[in-house]
Amino acid sequence: MKNLTLILLVFSIMKFSYSQNLSGAPTGEAGLFDNAAGGNPMMNLVMMDLRNQPSSTANIKEEIMGSPYLTDKFIKSQVFYEDELQGTYFVRYNAMNSIIEIKDTNLEEEIAKKLYPDKNISVKYLNKTLRFITYINKKKETKNGYLSLILDKERFKLYHRLAVKYAEGKAAANSMVNAIPSRFAQFEEFYYKKQDIERIDYLPTSKNGILRIIDKDKKEQVKTYLKENSFNYSNEEDLITIFEYINSL
Repeated sequence: MKNLTLILLVFSIMKFSYSQNLSGAPTGEAGLFDNAAGGNPMMNLVMMDLRNQPSSTANIKEEIMGSPYLTDKFIKSQVFYEDELQGTYFVRYNAMNSIIEIKDTNLEEEIAKKLYPDKNISVKYLNKTLRFITYINKKKETKNGYLSLILDKERFKLYHRLAVKYAEGKAAANSMVNAIPSRFAQFEEFYYKKQDIERIDYLPTSKNGILRIIDKDKKEQVKTYLKENSFNYSNEEDLITIFEYINSL
């Protein structure tokens, strides 16, 4: 097992304070990478703004529904470095900004630290294993964030992304119309890695989307298989079943 010195190098010793001003917030890709932020750059500013205004934080929180975290609680999780167990810690995942917060205990008075974004680190969190990975998103942009490998086969590997997006609310146009509050909404995405292609791409969750990534000599077989079965292409279990079949051809 790695010694304590390695663990200290792996984990950022910088406390989760966000005390810098907004002008220093990371807005470019390099800045996002340094802060393990695979999400929306504007939301980095929003979150820093919330934490930098203690006098108004309570009011702002009341106006925003949901949370940037998958769960607000710290969950006991195992942390690995190069697949070697480093220990059990309490973890909370900021899915909007791809940041893992980590504590030694679950005591409220302990201040969380930020887990350093290292591709050799993996975290068994809830029912997923999160690993910091470079991927190509739906907009064909190169991003860095946490994905979970859910199918590990030679021809196609399948990944799952737990995520949160922010939707800004709207003020009431008049007294007869209710205001729409801002909200954080959870969603999920799927990604794949094709054999002999050294990148991880966004997977369109539709029949035609899947058929587009299949080699020509296998496409008719896969098309028939999909036609003969009733699949929900946004469902993780169904996607695993589909790609298990594709990998068997």
